[in-house]
Amino acid sequence: MPSRLQDLSLDARVRAYARVLRLRHDRRVPCETIAKLLDLPSSTVYNWITGKNSPLGSFVIPTLTPSPSLSYLAGAMLGDGDLIRTTSYHYLLRLRVKDLDFAEKVCSCFGSVLGKPKIVRKDSHGFYLVRVWSCILYEYLSYTGAIRKTVDRFPSEFVQGFADAEGSPAISAGHSRNSSFGFYIVIVNTDVRLLKWISRLMKSRFGIDSRLLEGKKHRSMWSKVPCYYLKIGRRSDQELFADRIGFAIRRKQRKMLIALELLRRFGPSKAGAEWRRIFKKRGRLWIIRNSGEKLWSPGRDLNS
Repeated sequence: MPSRLQDLSLDARVRAYARVLRLRHDRRVPCETIAKLLDLPSSTVYNWITGKNSPLGSFVIPTLTPSPSLSYLAGAMLGDGDLIRTTSYHYLLRLRVKDLDFAEKVCSCFGSVLGKPKIVRKDSHGFYLVRVWSCILYEYLSYTGAIRKTVDRFPSEFVQGFADAEGSPAISAGHSRNSSFGFYIVIVNTDVRLLKWISRLMKSRFGIDSRLLEGKKHRSMWSKVPCYYLKIGRRSDQELFADRIGFAIRRKQRKMLIALELLRRFGPSKAGAEWRRIFKKRGRLWIIRNSGEKLWSPGRDLNS
């Protein structure tokens, strides 16, 4: 068992942990004897007895009862999170992103699930970083079957978390008078089964149709693994997505709502000129020209 301890299920490790404490505290069995009796590493037994660590990875026990925070967290971590098991059997959940809104939302969800506030840090490369050590959350997020129970209760939060991580409103607005304004919502990932699940979920729970397509490979992003994306192209489906799911990231949400409002007011042929009046292109990104401008009130809240 010592060389394979990390491969045991959490339930098996917790049972071994309980036996160690029982032998130590009820029968006063020496540490080395417990290690031999249970075929455990002496260092593991010592650390468990002295309280340095436990099979849970932390003495903060997360709440895994289905909730909006847990569902959003599952979607966000499946999209942009890293689940890391170290050689010393520590379990790290990490989110490293460029968007502060997203990092703060994930951090808030971690705090809600753990019952303990977490903070967002910024690394030397300008990325926002959220880190949590928890074996229980690591195993929960590694098992799709466990996640599904939460998603069944709170599907919109799950899809929103994944869309914040992997989705965006895609805009095309040419400079010529005859150029049509193009808009669709896209969610990108290399896991085609995961995208199919999200597509079925949006259709069955919200009536949102989407198309699953295989994207082109880009050297800077994907080399050997094919990339797939869900495209929400019909206006009615886009409206349903905006009303029932949306983005928690403010810049994505605002761009989506402005695009839909322009299409509603001006149609595809004239919406492009109005979009270029509000936004300017900087590299591959559309940047709002005047963040203090009041947009279309009353109606959708596009001013926050």
